[in-house]
Amino acid sequence: MVTIFWLIPVAVLLVTFAGLCVMTGTAWPWSQVVHEDGTRTLLATVFYAEHATRELVPDVLLALAVAGAVRYYFPPVRVAADVEIARWRGRLGLVAAITLTGIVGGTLWAGGARALIDNLSQLHTRAGAPLVWGAHWRYHLIERFAQMMLAFSAVGAVWILRGRPDRRQEQGRLRVYGVALLLFVAVTLVFGLTREPFRDPAFLGHQLRELFTHSLVTLPLALGVCLALARKSSAQDTGRSDEGTWPILLTGSAAVLSGAFLLVAAVLADAQSHGQAAGLAALIFPHFAEHSLGYVLVPALAGLIYLD
Repeated sequence: MVTIFWLIPVAVLLVTFAGLCVMTGTAWPWSQVVHEDGTRTLLATVFYAEHATRELVPDVLLALAVAGAVRYYFPPVRVAADVEIARWRGRLGLVAAITLTGIVGGTLWAGGARALIDNLSQLHTRAGAPLVWGAHWRYHLIERFAQMMLAFSAVGAVWILRGRPDRRQEQGRLRVYGVALLLFVAVTLVFGLTREPFRDPAFLGHQLRELFTHSLVTLPLALGVCLALARKSSAQDTGRSDEGTWPILLTGSAAVLSGAFLLVAAVLADAQSHGQAAGLAALIFPHFAEHSLGYVLVPALAGLIYLD
């Protein structure tokens, strides 16, 4: 079952690379300009540290939600002397630390402390747009909520397929996922809630593209890591639970409705015409490359939080 969470992102990224090769007319597109800003090559897009810095807030929330969802259905058994689990903690911590250092260090190198503060303050949306407090968070608001709901629902589906093992004896199962939801609300209040995510064509189109990208790559990778760790660290010999499935249905419905809203609203608002690049391929394929650092950070951080 876990294999599917690896196969989907790998297949999508292979298709993405092939699409970029077609777009640039070369089998080695790394030095070709592909980003929608018209200046960044594929290699610069993959290592776009400033973009990764502004993604840290939504990415950390997604990692928390994934780890919390897996901890709810497959809580880890805390065995201090378990050498294998300790090694996995160390490996994941090292990967997360190296990636985070690269993101922050790259941003400081490219634009100094001002760039780091501005990106963490969620001021940026697109090239040439004015810097507005919290605008980038609002660029993600609905899609990140949908991702967090989808994470819980997807893990719940895995729990059902694995025979609904009974985990009710474990205390604090909902704590991490609950923290993720509370932080989502807190971050939204801090950065401000406006009508832009619900009405503005640029915001709607961006959120739809983010939902598409992360549902196919970032979320499956994070789920794959945490579910693989759950096989190693959660209890195996438990009875069948008679817990209701309403939380799975509720979160799944919330994810589907959020995605459907973005799709319909983006089409009605003609969001594609407000994109910075002409054509769906130019909007989608480079965007997968733009989130490359997040594909490493989010799964590593989610796995680390799961084992904590």
